Amino acid sequence: MRALPLAILPFCLLPAAPASQAAAQGCRLCQEAAPIVDQARPRRPISIDITTAIDFDRMALIDSNGGAAEIDPVTGARRLDRLASVGGMYMRGEVLIRGDQGRAVRIDMPDEIVMHAPGGRRLELVDMRTDLPGQPRIGNNGELRFSFGGRILVDGDDIGRFHGRMRIHAEYE
Repeated sequence: MRALPLAILPFCLLPAAPASQAAAQGCRLCQEAAPIVDQARPRRPISIDITTAIDFDRMALIDSNGGAAEIDPVTGARRLDRLASVGGMYMRGEVLIRGDQGRAVRIDMPDEIVMHAPGGRRLELVDMRTDLPGQPRIGNNGELRFSFGGRILVDGDDIGRFHGRMRIHAEYE
């Protein structure tokens, strides 16, 4: 037997209708509350996998004033400013979240990521964005997939192959 919250007790104990009707209302209120309590307990924990790492491709500066590259999370398109592509393949990042079907989730991603190259050089991936809807939910297949992109600013000293780590946090609403 489940205890009712104190705020609901007056509605169950002091009905304005006949006793049999009040008992039915009390039971209906309790039954309506049950799915909310059951849904608060996840059946399966959330798992997060970055299935595709963001990759800006190989690029070269056109002049010594620096440049920028941006990957759009929705279209996957890359935009270069004062940089030239020198081969390879660029791609937006992709994430797979698994959990309870239909559950709303809150996903927190970093605004920026510091990337490092051998020799100690650093580069920041900034303006991180996703293609997530405003209130993301795990689908009927138990999965939520989304893409992410961002922008890097490059100056004349940024030479090397840069790698970084990204922390994504997801929890049920």
